[in-house]
Amino acid sequence: MDSDRALVAEREIGRINAFFPILRLLGNRWAVSRPWEGMTIGLNLHLTTLTAALVRELMLGGGHFVLSAANPGTTDAGAVAVLRNAGVDVYTGRELEDRHLQVLSHRPNIVADVGFDLLGTLFERRADLLDKVIAGVEITRSGVHRLRALEAPLPIPIVNINDGRLKDAIENRHGVGEGVWQAVSRLTGMHLAGRRVVVVGYGAVGRGIAEYARAANMSVVVVETDPIRRLFAHHDGYPTAELIPACRKAGIIVTATGRSKVVTLEAIRAAPSGVVVFNAGHGRDEIDFAALREAVERVDHIADQVVRYRLANKKFFTLLGGGNPLNIVMNSGSPEPVLLHFAVLGLTLEWIARFGDLKPGECEVPAEIEHRAAAMALEALNPA
Repeated sequence: MDSDRALVAEREIGRINAFFPILRLLGNRWAVSRPWEGMTIGLNLHLTTLTAALVRELMLGGGHFVLSAANPGTTDAGAVAVLRNAGVDVYTGRELEDRHLQVLSHRPNIVADVGFDLLGTLFERRADLLDKVIAGVEITRSGVHRLRALEAPLPIPIVNINDGRLKDAIENRHGVGEGVWQAVSRLTGMHLAGRRVVVVGYGAVGRGIAEYARAANMSVVVVETDPIRRLFAHHDGYPTAELIPACRKAGIIVTATGRSKVVTLEAIRAAPSGVVVFNAGHGRDEIDFAALREAVERVDHIADQVVRYRLANKKFFTLLGGGNPLNIVMNSGSPEPVLLHFAVLGLTLEWIARFGDLKPGECEVPAEIEHRAAAMALEALNPA
């Protein structure tokens, strides 16, 4: 079974590299320079075929790579099989903290994270290993929020690549914006044109989701608590509203905030029966599952990643992707925006290994790294 899944993942990686070979360009570079020779790199990432493609190229640069699954709901068994076949230690246990501790037991010299989960475990549970760590990397907005919320100063340097110019503009806006609607179509068979969608959150992800929804001739309403972002939505041409009033006419509700319990039981109760709900943010807790579980009286598994719930008031709603980030669960949309961001991650890991004298604290990804990644993306898009 694992061999069959690995074969499917291998074919997907081959297709990815055939049409946008940015990671292969980097792999050739790293095979010559060997920037991680003698190092251990700990990564906490969504384990998709894109991640497998990245890590195999990273391995050409020497070093030992150890991975934990950022979210069991976004873990692709074929990608895990490919990585393990390549000799990578991959931990996918259901207990989040346990698999992070397993990665840390390898005593990594560099730690890269989505959501500040692996780094948080390092600080809270294995502070004895901090003297081995040159630096960390945080990839997501939610992780940056968490590291900034720490009461104590950061004991190691952490490079923030989320706030660079490329992440929001390319991956968050176009990658997620395109990918989620492809996933909805594949899972439900719905024709999107004419549907009423409520987009909760108008950061880069929410903006992209709204933009691609409008391109598909959907009717979009934006819910945003930040007045500046709400004004952005207004000037981008979207009606804005509070959550409950917006949901009363929703056919689809999508959350993209990175915050927990954003889509409440009250919001789903207010929506028309049959509303489709999914998450495009971080983790799976943007939807208030605890409250929903108490209110649900019937559960029907319609199809893979499609579950219909009936509430006590006889209304029903359909949840896609188990509440996990839908584009990642379905590995949907063009891989190019994610691969560009992975190129930034790889170049950042290389920079840390070569210039590992950073001061403790948060630092933004250097502009020259993003410039190099963008230039390589253009080369991959327009090969000679």
